[in-house]
Amino acid sequence: MKNAEPSRVKTGAAYLGNRFLEHAQRDLARLAEVSDYVVHTLSETDLYFHKSALGAIVGATRRAGMEVWVDPWGVGGVFGGESFSKFLLDHRDDWQVLSDGRRVPAACLNHRVFRDFMLEWLRAAQELGAQVIFWDEPHVFFHWDLEWEGVYSCVCDPCRKLFHERYGKPPPARLDAEAKAFRRDCLADFLSELLKHARELKLRNALCLYAFEGYEEYDRIWERLGSLTDLDIFGSDPYWRWRPTRQDPDKHVRRFTERTAALARPQGKGVQVWIQAMRLPKGAEGEIGTACRAAVAAGATHLAAWSYDGGALLDPVLSEDPRRVWAEVAKAFAAIRSAGQ
Repeated sequence: MKNAEPSRVKTGAAYLGNRFLEHAQRDLARLAEVSDYVVHTLSETDLYFHKSALGAIVGATRRAGMEVWVDPWGVGGVFGGESFSKFLLDHRDDWQVLSDGRRVPAACLNHRVFRDFMLEWLRAAQELGAQVIFWDEPHVFFHWDLEWEGVYSCVCDPCRKLFHERYGKPPPARLDAEAKAFRRDCLADFLSELLKHARELKLRNALCLYAFEGYEEYDRIWERLGSLTDLDIFGSDPYWRWRPTRQDPDKHVRRFTERTAALARPQGKGVQVWIQAMRLPKGAEGEIGTACRAAVAAGATHLAAWSYDGGALLDPVLSEDPRRVWAEVAKAFAAIRSAGQ
């Protein structure tokens, strides 16, 4: 059963990189002024080395009146995030295998050892105090050049066995319709198990898929994963200034919000839209407000900024003026909250 839609748009932001409680408390006070929820990253580094510190920060988040979302940031190389994976270092035999025979640094979704690791991650997230699990851009290893060449993943021994059981033959040497269907099925089965277990742990599930259009196979993945039974909130991240492209923030965000809502709303799911709050050049910060208004007008129930403080932490996504970026996020979120939208 899905929760009722929020009475107004909920606002939030991703918070990552800091594990010092005193520093986090200052940041959380700023976040609480304009946010209903915080997305905390629980990377493999956190899982092994920072659980106590992150648990304290999660507790502070809830005491500040904000809902806690937890993100498997970069875990296993199959979720979004600029974080290294210890699982991949420890489990070389559980990497995905391309159809040309190469192993690639991403855990195979069909390997029981990785699924068990993800269940362990889920229990850790619950113990930290998570209320919502944010499934961040889950994917099978993918590269556009390989896709056009017909090279795909995964054809490891367990995947070959599963493919043979389903189609009565080995997986093809080059990507075809059956290989694409198998890939979709693997993603859906992997996520379905995790979402079901999260629900058993009394957690809600949110999913974000990369905002991309123009490739029919990705449209099929979008439809399949966005329709999973135990999913509560479906979202996308229509960043309008993502090199090498630049889009109109109003049109781009509005179009993907409408597309996300068209799939989510008939199923009673919430609609989340991620707002670009990183990798913005100086002078473009005002586009944040435009994007937020477009998302709200097009039916978003949840907005989220990636990330807190204008992406000041990560060099690859650093804005030229991170403070101004966050100031514009705070201004836009405050306007939405005061309007009761």
